[in-house]
Amino acid sequence: MHIPDGLIGSNPFAEVIEHGHEHAHGHIHELLENSPVGQAIFDPTYQLIFFAIISIILLILIFNKYRKNHTEKDIVTIALFTVAVVIVQLIEIPLPVAACAHISLIAVLALYDLDMSMIIFTFVTIIQAFLGEGGISTLGYNLFNLAIIAPLIAYYVYKLTNKINKNVALFLSGFITITLLGILVSVEYALAGTFPLSYGLTVITSVEAIVGVLEGIVTVFVMNALHKVKPELTPVLNE
Repeated sequence: MHIPDGLIGSNPFAEVIEHGHEHAHGHIHELLENSPVGQAIFDPTYQLIFFAIISIILLILIFNKYRKNHTEKDIVTIALFTVAVVIVQLIEIPLPVAACAHISLIAVLALYDLDMSMIIFTFVTIIQAFLGEGGISTLGYNLFNLAIIAPLIAYYVYKLTNKINKNVALFLSGFITITLLGILVSVEYALAGTFPLSYGLTVITSVEAIVGVLEGIVTVFVMNALHKVKPELTPVLNE
């Protein structure tokens, strides 16, 4: 899930609050009544800078580690995977809620090569920022979430659960990654005063959980299909 430009530090509910709560219905009304909407824990500008700096430092470490363990021949692989992921994520899947899902393939790539997946999603996230998916000002957030945290979650969820059943582990790898990203983004929005945490955990995370189910199913299908035709792309299934 990308954080777009303009949301960190903004208050999407401001107009509703300004004109009263007559436009808020049901659960949203309750959230507006009981939540400190728009009250950032820290200055949102500092948060944008903080996440940008942290992402840059971590990615420098990741790139240095990758360079020590891989050769220049892998650059072609990174380029091909980057293009493939950008194209796949342009496909929108309608949901039974007011949102569309994008299959990320984070788990598939993380289980192929964790370090490479972080580099691939660094390029993917930067490209998408300039294509309007995500944002320039929030690039630090999105790199931290999608290029660093998400591959780590996907990889270690599989490692912790594959002893039970590999297909179950593949599904959980995709599902838990996307769902936890929803929780992470909800916390980030709450810290920035964009949405109350209760809204993020009940609305944003619920939508991401639905997307996570799709991601889990796609992860199982893609990994098994690749294992049949090109098993070297699925090293975790060869263990």
